[in-house]
Amino acid sequence: MREQFTKDVHWTRLESKKPQHLWEVRWTDAGIAELKNKVGMNESSEIKTENTVKEGTVHGKFKNQKMIAVLVDGKPENVLCRDSSKFGLGMPVKIRWDGVRWCVARHPRFIGKY
Repeated sequence: MREQFTKDVHWTRLESKKPQHLWEVRWTDAGIAELKNKVGMNESSEIKTENTVKEGTVHGKFKNQKMIAVLVDGKPENVLCRDSSKFGLGMPVKIRWDGVRWCVARHPRFIGKY
């Protein structure tokens, strides 16, 4: 897509010790505006991020201590946690989406209890 834009007007490369084809590409303000226009993104449109929190039940554990299996809306999901030894099977748990993966929203202090 960068080939459709003019070098030094819309974008430039930052020099480094690497080979030239690996130099970092920086977009200018004019290039960003043109790219948004080409993609169809308006200046007035805002990016909305939702803090998605759901509730599920623990239905499995892994050898990896930092992961548990949780049933969310009847669908199994792998969820990151600090220590899976505190979670019991069938325990209700709140999980949140951090944009990349599911994480436990609140960790229990004792085994099976918050």
